[in-house]
Formats: sequence, structure tokens, C-alpha cells
Amino acid sequence: MLAIRQFSSRYLSILDRYLWREFTLYLLAITSVLWLIYVATRFASYLAKAAVGSLPSDVIFTLLGYSSLGVLSLLLPLGTFLAVILTLGRMNADNELTVIATCGVSNYRLGRSVVIFSGVMAIFIGLLVFIWAPQALLARHYIATHAELTAETSGLVAGTFKESHSGDWTFYLQNMGDDGKTMEDIFIEIHRNDRRPLIFRAARGWFNIETDTQDKYLILEDGYRYEGQAGDKDFTIAKYQRHSLLIEKGEVQDEVAARSALPITTLWQRREHGYYMAEIQWRASSVIMTIILSLMALNLAKTAPRQGRYAGLFPAILIYIIYSNLLGITRAWVSKGVVAPWFGAIWVHILMLLILVLMFNWSKIRSYRARKHIVEQSQ
Repeated sequence: MLAIRQFSSRYLSILDRYLWREFTLYLLAITSVLWLIYVATRFASYLAKAAVGSLPSDVIFTLLGYSSLGVLSLLLPLGTFLAVILTLGRMNADNELTVIATCGVSNYRLGRSVVIFSGVMAIFIGLLVFIWAPQALLARHYIATHAELTAETSGLVAGTFKESHSGDWTFYLQNMGDDGKTMEDIFIEIHRNDRRPLIFRAARGWFNIETDTQDKYLILEDGYRYEGQAGDKDFTIAKYQRHSLLIEKGEVQDEVAARSALPITTLWQRREHGYYMAEIQWRASSVIMTIILSLMALNLAKTAPRQGRYAGLFPAILIYIIYSNLLGITRAWVSKGVVAPWFGAIWVHILMLLILVLMFNWSKIRSYRARKHIVEQSQ
């Protein structure tokens, strides 16, 4: 902390430190509010799943932590944009920008502070979307998969019967192992419509996930398999050392894990496929839009005195919605092959850059049109 203060005092001006402090305070406030809203919504969703028994309650906060880290890649660009526009809007309403301009500080000087701040945030967001967030989302996917796998037995009490949520089978175990995963003295009755009853007994068992196919199995050891009605001539009894029961059919790992959970190295290796190239462009767009939106905030924050300090907030939110929706649409187009992967989201950023240039030169354009109109009237 002391090193940061020494660096800022030596290399940064008072104006830079003041602006960056205000940017940071607004950024923390905005991101915290949006993050808490997301966490509350996600927490309610996990609680609902835990209430019906589809998710063990002991993994809720772990999943919530990984999910909240992943969503920061979406909240920080918006938070940076709003932090800049709210800071400059307040300074404009309080005539601080007027005083700063009177002291000889140009708009270029203010723009430099905004670019440096947004650049630092863009670097952080880049690390987040390319490295940290995929790791968190992949860990969340792994934990959620295994949590849902054991959800069927999370409410089991030794010595009692439990029916599956689908009603396809009845489960009983005598004891639970010390590790909390291995079950002992298992009895399973599988209900099959228009087919002979099927019963399994096992000395022990546990759940397992196939790595390649993501199929979910119940592994039984040292038991018997009974098929048919007692007394029938075709009643069969089979003894086994190990038997695997398919609980749920899975999918290929790459299809199960969302693109956002795949590491950037994997995405780059498969970049020729539009599905993965779209994800690379989506992550890079979070970095690019942070800088472009922050520069737009310079113009949106400058409002007339009677308009109020938050007059530019509505058009700012509208611009963000349009920007993000265009990127989302382009992501879908690239994934489906409608747009060439090499073109991708480039056109959206070019469009926003053109709008940015137009915003910076709008006063010059108006002056030119006014002079042209005067010349035409004089003629």
C-alpha cells in the first residue's frame, strides 16, 4: 500500500489521483450493487434446487462463489462505464469541470486520465475473462455435476427407504461410510413398466462419472441381482463382484461444459470452428468495449446546467444495451456460420468507434452546418 502511494505521488498529478479515486469509488459502489443483486438471485435459485433435493445444501456457497466470480466479467465493463459518466456528470453539475478548464486543463488531459483508468480496468478484465473466470466456471461445472450426482442420496438416512425423484427406483442402505460417499448394505428395487421387477443387493457402492461421456453410474460391489417374480420359472439370480448401474445418460464433455468455461488455449486450438471463435471474440469484446464506452462517457457527462448531473445516464444505458446486444447477436451469427469468423464482432466495434468520433466532433459538425446555413442565406 505504501509503495502504491509513493508511486502515485511521484508520477501522478493531483488531478489524476482525484479523478481515479472518484472513478474507483463509483466503480466499487456500482459493481457491488449489481453483484449483490446477482448473488441474491442465484442464491434463491440454488435454495430452490436444494429444497426439492436436486442439489446438496453443502455446496450452495461454493457454487455461489464460483458463479459470482464468473459474472464479474459482465459487470465490470458496465461498472467502469457508469463510474466514469457518474463521476464526470457530478463534476460537471458542481462546475468542477468548468473550474478545471479555467485552470488550463484541456479535454485531452481529462481524456488521458479516463483512458489510463479504463486501460487498467481493461487489463484486469482481460485477465478475468481469459484466465480466472473460465477456471471458476469450470470448477463450478465440476462441482455442480458431482453435486447433482449425489443429490439422490443426500437425503438418505441409514435404515430408511427413499424413492427417487422420478419414481423409477427405491433405495435403501444400512450404513454410510466414514468418507460420506461409500454406502454399505445396499438394496435397490427398480420399477419397470411392463417388464419384470429388478432388484439389486450389494455390500457396498458409490457413485461415479465417466470422464469421456459424462454418464453417471452407481457402482455396486459384492452383491446379487434378482430379476422376475418370486415363484416364476424364469426367475433368475446372479451373483456379481462389481456391477454398474446407469443412473443418467451424459453428454460429451465439450458439449456439457459451456464455452465460457473452456480455457483460452482450448478455444484457440479450435478457432477454425465458428462456435469457439465466437467465444474468443466475446471475451476480447469485454476488454475493447470497456475503453470505447469510457471514452463515450466523456461526451455523455457534459450536459447543460439545467439538465442535472444524471441527464446522460439514460442515453449511456441505452448505448450499453445496444452495444452488448449487437455483440450478443454477432456471437450467435458467428457460432451458426452466418458471419465469417474473421469478421465477427469487428464490425460492431468499428460502428461504435464511428459513433465515438461523431460524438467528439459533434460541436464542430454543428458549427460547420451553421456557417454553411449562414452562407447559403447570404447568397
